[in-house]
Amino acid sequence: MNMNSRALPRLGAAALAWLSCVGAHAADGSFTTLTYNVAGLPQVLSSAAGDRAAATRLISCYVKNFDIVNVQEDFNYHAELYDSCDNHPYRSPTSGGAAVGSGLNTLSRYRYDDWDRVSWSHCNGVDCLTPKGFTLARTRLAEGVYVDVYNLHTQAQTASADLTARRADIQQLLAYIEAESAGNAVVVMGDTNTRYTRDGDNMWEFLRHGFTDAWVKNVRNGSVPAVGAAAMVCEPAVTSPNCEIVDKIVYRNGAHVTLNATGYNVQVDAKDAGGVELSDHRPVAVNWSYTLASDRRLSDTFGGPHGTSFDDASLLPASPAVRQLKIRAGARVDRVETVLANGYPFGHGGGGGNEQVLTLGNGEVLTRASMCTDSYNGHTRLFSISFSTNWNRGLSGGTPTATCTTYTAPAGWAIVGFHGRSGDGVDKLGMVYAPALPNNGAAVTPMRFVNKQSGLCMDVDRANAADGSNVLQWTCNGGQNQQWSYDATTGLVRSMLDPHYCLDNSGSYDSGANIMLRTCNGNSNQRYTFDTATGRLAVRNNPVQVVDGVAATGNVITYQDWNGANQRWAMRP
Repeated sequence: MNMNSRALPRLGAAALAWLSCVGAHAADGSFTTLTYNVAGLPQVLSSAAGDRAAATRLISCYVKNFDIVNVQEDFNYHAELYDSCDNHPYRSPTSGGAAVGSGLNTLSRYRYDDWDRVSWSHCNGVDCLTPKGFTLARTRLAEGVYVDVYNLHTQAQTASADLTARRADIQQLLAYIEAESAGNAVVVMGDTNTRYTRDGDNMWEFLRHGFTDAWVKNVRNGSVPAVGAAAMVCEPAVTSPNCEIVDKIVYRNGAHVTLNATGYNVQVDAKDAGGVELSDHRPVAVNWSYTLASDRRLSDTFGGPHGTSFDDASLLPASPAVRQLKIRAGARVDRVETVLANGYPFGHGGGGGNEQVLTLGNGEVLTRASMCTDSYNGHTRLFSISFSTNWNRGLSGGTPTATCTTYTAPAGWAIVGFHGRSGDGVDKLGMVYAPALPNNGAAVTPMRFVNKQSGLCMDVDRANAADGSNVLQWTCNGGQNQQWSYDATTGLVRSMLDPHYCLDNSGSYDSGANIMLRTCNGNSNQRYTFDTATGRLAVRNNPVQVVDGVAATGNVITYQDWNGANQRWAMRP
């Protein structure tokens, strides 16, 4: 096919000037994104103007100007989108046309290491005729630099049942993000069908989970439109503080990667030679800069796409130093774990295999890790692993194979944790590095949280350290189930009954959310800010919600702060 015979869309002067800003910012890196509902329903069903096949061929040329592109409604003209002009080297496979696929695809200049496509659990009416949902592309911007890019297309229309389904869509996506992108930098962009001003929508839930809206930040100077305010409708869409559109871009920083949306633009030049819009949605572009934490580095990851994602970079205290390395292995690698000098553990995988422990001497650090993979039950898993230290000691286990790699800490740095994927074994693994430090520091001093109204201690019910164990108030008795460690850097509150477990708001940011234990993973549900002066223990990303001791039941919940004595805690040895 002769691509030169295709008519290219014309980028206007404003768009070209906007694009030329990319890379002009003093940062560790930059990239551009575009989200575009391409109106790919069959011609007879489409509400967009013009011949859809011809328009999609022009869209194919338009999107090639951006680094990462999320498209929605990529149904029946997928070949025109991918084969006409676009040259992104990494593109998601189609899930099918209308009534078969979700219409969601990602085109990228950067490779993505993990890919997932998820259908909504709730829908209404005609939206149930095709499996809409969301996708995740864990995108590698550079060595050890990852951003989780989500695409979505939620329930359309505004009837009561539509709003109920759309709210459920948003909650389903956020729950997935907290499980699969805990501690990672995240960009969510797509057709949300939501408005901040609409009473029945819940787009503001993203903000309570620590996200920033690129339009709100760059165009409205941080002012979020009020729920119930007059709708800011605009047709056609333009870049304006008074023009809210349903195609949205929100983002959240990670422990290693800080994102900055440095420009936001509703593109007005996606038209054919006759001036006809290429879709019934205008594309939305954002240019980004990112900076990396000065005291953390990550290697790439090695292994398969199964299990659940984890990233210790988001869990580590300010100055981590490893005291112990533990591995469990038999025929394969079942578990890896570091334990810091302060006692905090960072373990991933299952309980199979045989455990080996290496206790490091003062001044000894982990410097090197070699691992091999193979297939087990159709999944790529780690089959062997070997660690070595600067004292030429080491620990190894598993079964070596022919597919192997090695990661070495930079000079003056040490392996302190991991990132990757795991389940009952280790599926994928990369190293988290920090500056090498002495590991002879003292363990953390356990503390009690004593409620200022009741005089009772925060307590793990029945001393059961497990996912879902309830947290309540109980008579102070000095038991380990009443001992905690608060880390101001991460906001995690660990149970010293078993410091693998942290306080968790059960995924709810409303008043009445039950506080329980969950395995520490660094997601937004587990991050708090404790004010020693006032005794206020607030949800870090939604600080109007504080940890509250319910007088009538003795339970511990979160509730909107009203300055009650039951919402204040003393932290005591």
